[in-house]
Amino acid sequence: MRKKGFGLVEVPGEGRSGRRMLVATAVAFAIASPLAAPATVYADGYSGPLKCVEQVQVAQGEGNVVDVTFNDDVHGKITFLDNGVFRYNVDPEGEFSEYAEPRSEAHVAKIQAQPDNSDKYDKPAATVSETDTVFEITAGDVTVVLEKATGKLSIKAGGKTVMREKEPLSIGEGGTVQTLGKEDGENFFGGGTQNGRFIHTGKNINIVNESTWVDGGVASPNPFYWSSDGYGVLRNTFAEGSYDFGKSDGSTVTATHNEDEFDAK
Repeated sequence: MRKKGFGLVEVPGEGRSGRRMLVATAVAFAIASPLAAPATVYADGYSGPLKCVEQVQVAQGEGNVVDVTFNDDVHGKITFLDNGVFRYNVDPEGEFSEYAEPRSEAHVAKIQAQPDNSDKYDKPAATVSETDTVFEITAGDVTVVLEKATGKLSIKAGGKTVMREKEPLSIGEGGTVQTLGKEDGENFFGGGTQNGRFIHTGKNINIVNESTWVDGGVASPNPFYWSSDGYGVLRNTFAEGSYDFGKSDGSTVTATHNEDEFDAK
């Protein structure tokens, strides 16, 4: 199959909803390696949660791209597109496709407006540092933090943590699940046309075209949501999914898509 980050955008308005919003939109970014470099081995068929981070380094010849190696040779990429806009892709097969696979060959729509190498992006250079417990990847005003022992990701904007994974990212045949912490008073919006619903806090929404226009139905789903606490996530996928914004657990957000990789901005 194929395919599907995170980034910050300015949200107009005042108060909490007017803050810079972190948008996650996955994209596969193919990086050519030198002929002399050894071939990379990918964890084809890996299923389950990430367990640890083994290595993080800026890609050779691509200063805005960072290669990540997790347990069992699972590989990921973080591609910084603009200051505050980046793409996070974990693909056990190592394909890192540029665009999400459509559900039909007749469908020509794409999730992102332009490819990662577009001149419309500034592509800020990334730096990598580490402590005994984490890798820190910084470009512009944004720092992505990866816990070495668990593989969990968190994002800082201007020194403040705006998003954090509560559980390690889980990838497999049963779907790819990102589990985030939900803060007190945090509200959630998005998901496309969710009839009769605007604020999704404490609810579960389907990212599925149910072709119904009645109250509670979903007619035009969109794999994007945003939080009043300052971040948003766009999953680069046409696969069906569901987002639980604290219905099952009031302190947890769970975003699931029926796919075998993670790709988001």
